Amino acid sequence: MDPLSRRFLWNSIMSVIQDRRAVVLTSHSMEECEALCTRLAIMVNGSFKCLGTIQHLKYKFGDGYVVTMKIRAAAPGCAPDLNPAEAFMENTFPGCIQREKHYNTLQYKISSSSLARIFQMVLSNKDKLNIEDYSVSQTTLDQVFVNFAKQQSREDDTIVLHPKAAGAQQYINNTPIKSLGK
Repeated sequence: MDPLSRRFLWNSIMSVIQDRRAVVLTSHSMEECEALCTRLAIMVNGSFKCLGTIQHLKYKFGDGYVVTMKIRAAAPGCAPDLNPAEAFMENTFPGCIQREKHYNTLQYKISSSSLARIFQMVLSNKDKLNIEDYSVSQTTLDQVFVNFAKQQSREDDTIVLHPKAAGAQQYINNTPIKSLGK
């Protein structure tokens, strides 16, 4: 759908919801779900795997948090030194995964810490590490959905094809040929 049509449809659905009527929406678009849904269910192989508010699903089934830091250079015109911030993240949050590293930006995925601890540790070391700016964000609904979608088995995995059918492994006839000799 083009953006204008999508916005018209979303507004139509929202007007139905505002009239205090229930709407059941089926979608693979998590952007659409976040915009329109008060509760969300995710199905895998035809079975419900979770049901709840979007925030509840992010908290319960999310992978943790993403920390993005912008490092300031020690002196104007110099490249920022990312090594102290990298060492800090690896020592403070063992098991964190560096997702991105650019000229002055680092991004880490942290799955084993509380939000309060992340803010406390980054804020208390902000000046020492030359952190100009930072953000902490929660796992997105898209990531939660993808984690569940990985459990989905493909329909064609369960279909057994005849050896000569299209898409099947090459059929090799290993029948021995009898000799017609005397």
